[in-house]
Amino acid sequence: MEIIDLVNQLSHYNKPNILLKKKSKVSAVGVDWHLYHSILSINKICEALLISNPNLFMSHFNIKWWIIKMIKKFPRGKAKAPKYVTNFGTIDQVIVDMEIEKSYQLLIDIDQLSTKHYFKHFVFGDLPLNDAKKLMMIHTQHHIDIIEDIIRN
Repeated sequence: MEIIDLVNQLSHYNKPNILLKKKSKVSAVGVDWHLYHSILSINKICEALLISNPNLFMSHFNIKWWIIKMIKKFPRGKAKAPKYVTNFGTIDQVIVDMEIEKSYQLLIDIDQLSTKHYFKHFVFGDLPLNDAKKLMMIHTQHHIDIIEDIIRN
């Protein structure tokens, strides 16, 4: 599976009857929040990769990232996302559509980058392009799983 496939899956949730599904035992926030957060995270990571200077990339070992990369999952309810991908009020379907379209283009754009382009994660540190792509996959799948659980409840 590719990141683009996950964006396609997210786009299917951008419908009023699904977006309106609110918090449940599964999550303190609704489908709309998880959808918008996931798309914004992809876009912010891609934008950071695009402006990064590959000459400044410093490889390092991070045990937390290594564990996440190996198990390919985030534990639920353990992390707090930064404000720039969580601090939003009412989530509008049109805005989400615009961000989804932006994701498609950004994902095409990052495929032109060298493997030394990187993204600075607030917990995992500098992640090179391929690790940043893995992070986007794991993170997006994490939120898709939560969305699916909210819809089921």
